[in-house]
Amino acid sequence: MGRVFPFRGYRYDSGRISRLEDVVTQPYDKITPSMLEEYLRRHPHNIARVIKNANYGEAGEHLLNWIGDGVMKQDGESCFYPYEQVFDLDGSRVSRLGFICLTSLGDSNFTVRGHERVLQAPLQDRLDLIRHTRSNEGLIFMLHSQPSMQVDEILSQATEGEEPEIQVVDEYGVMHRLWCLVDRSIQDRIGDGLAESRFYIADGHHRFQTSVLFQQECLEQGLRKTAPESFDKRMIALFNMESPSLRILATHRGLRNLPDLDAQKLLGDLSQNFHVQPMEDVGGLDAEMAKGGHCLALVSGAAGRIHLLRLRKDMKESRSFMPDLKGPARRLDVNILHEGIFNAYLGIGPQEVASQKYVDYFRDRQELIGGVRQGKYQLGFLLNPTRLDQVRELSERGEKMPQKSTDFYPKLLTGLVLMKMEFEPSSKIQSETGSD
Repeated sequence: MGRVFPFRGYRYDSGRISRLEDVVTQPYDKITPSMLEEYLRRHPHNIARVIKNANYGEAGEHLLNWIGDGVMKQDGESCFYPYEQVFDLDGSRVSRLGFICLTSLGDSNFTVRGHERVLQAPLQDRLDLIRHTRSNEGLIFMLHSQPSMQVDEILSQATEGEEPEIQVVDEYGVMHRLWCLVDRSIQDRIGDGLAESRFYIADGHHRFQTSVLFQQECLEQGLRKTAPESFDKRMIALFNMESPSLRILATHRGLRNLPDLDAQKLLGDLSQNFHVQPMEDVGGLDAEMAKGGHCLALVSGAAGRIHLLRLRKDMKESRSFMPDLKGPARRLDVNILHEGIFNAYLGIGPQEVASQKYVDYFRDRQELIGGVRQGKYQLGFLLNPTRLDQVRELSERGEKMPQKSTDFYPKLLTGLVLMKMEFEPSSKIQSETGSD
């Protein structure tokens, strides 16, 4: 089941980097062009020069040079890195505590479950990067389930009253705090507490699959690890899904480049499968969507008219609606949108979504509504967030959701700690062994 390992991470040297805010970033796939420009402006050693560099060779050289120049230094002892995020949630300031560690890739098919479809283009991008950097820069956000909160309590006791090694506030006002936990007995207690756990990917499906593929390449090339930090493991941040501060936000969709779109005809067509109800304002929409029952909203026209779409009861199990989906997958609002509307009525299937020609994603629904009213988008679709129990159920069944089905908040920063892989050709090891 779940296996976790301490490691000697690389961190920015506080003697060389006075403000960590200048060098850390949001996850690579959340960095917009304007954010990238700002990150690069902030500091010549900003981690974006590695994780968002289309010149993969240059990205690898940056990392090697920073380590060689002492901008980044490796910790002297193997650590678990307790990681706390403090943020606003439902009007209150709350915290979420997990830890950064390594997990084995050798038995990942049995211990790690994902829920999101992996797309070829970002997978190839991350694979090209890891080939040149030979490191894990970004964290994979993983979950485990432990209602007893045993590991959470161990982490809380280990960090209580201790000054963090790192404390940084990101651009969204989230505070990130990191400790170095070197006590081997406490590490063992954490490992034992997770021994029967299964891990679930919250964010980072492409990065995790990239690490699996890179491990296969290394083994095929006859490479062998020379340290615990190597290609057979992956750096992750692990949190308990039973934590009350674990939150999934909705990700809304804006559609563009649709040929010959007739929004009124679309509404008429959708009435075959949905109850279509005009909404006077967003407040009324909130009240209706809070009732659940497989509903979403369509925004259309220059006036940004909003219609509530609630799935008809007779369509929930009808084989004429979403014929390729069955079981729990039919109960996901995001599948109802992608399969029941995008694919069925607009000709936007998985390949068209992956092309990034038609669909943009929004956390802020007002931004999307404004985009429709300004003519930037032909249609907008507003969703309720996917529930955590749905993520777990589909992950256990090995079923996948469309891209951007979940938005776990807040995101984990990149650049707090890195794992650099150490390995060499097996022939070299054999040669050195033979010469003894």
